[in-house]
Amino acid sequence: MFDLAGFLGLGKKRKGPETSITAINISYMGDRHSLDGMQASGDVFEIRIPFQNRTGSDMLADEVKRPDLRIESASVSPPFELAGVSPGLPIAVKYMQSVSLVLKLRAPKVSYTGPIDIMLNDKAASTARLEISGMSAIRKGARTSLEELPSIANVQKGQVLRRDVQLYSFMKYGDVVKGISVNKPFEMSGSEPKAPFTVDKAGSFIVSVYILAPEYGYAGPLELTFE
Repeated sequence: MFDLAGFLGLGKKRKGPETSITAINISYMGDRHSLDGMQASGDVFEIRIPFQNRTGSDMLADEVKRPDLRIESASVSPPFELAGVSPGLPIAVKYMQSVSLVLKLRAPKVSYTGPIDIMLNDKAASTARLEISGMSAIRKGARTSLEELPSIANVQKGQVLRRDVQLYSFMKYGDVVKGISVNKPFEMSGSEPKAPFTVDKAGSFIVSVYILAPEYGYAGPLELTFE
């Protein structure tokens, strides 16, 4: 969903108590990212967060335009205080665009060594946590495992997911796919190529399957049935 590639602390050398931040923990839409710590300098210092609305997991479809990511408000854990945010909130980051979010923080008045938690909130967005234990294809009653390793992601409800499937792992040249369906609570959004189609490429035939994420959290398998 967004890129936390780094941070930058600024400010004048502080004459008062030392502030040593051991880790910077950033939470947004159910995801948590940890950055390396820093030595805060100045009574007010800055943390810069590159924030990008892009595909953050291979579960998400680049080809389908995704909604804006919104940041309605920001907060920090005590004993730190939020002195300002630039650009001013709320903001909306359009698909495939980015913004550099700069948080001005007021350092504690006493010496501090420990982490800082930064919470970026989107009151409008609603997310679902998906814990996919594995993916399999079903063809004429036979089941073929496509992905054995689990994948976990927090996605917006109704978000379009993408899975690329190598049909030669369970089909042969000349076979016809009349339709593709997916197990509940997922719903099909489409495929490329669109069904019906014939497996007419020798050596490799990959179909991209587009799936609507459920309106609530789900833990279990992802099963694609090829008719």
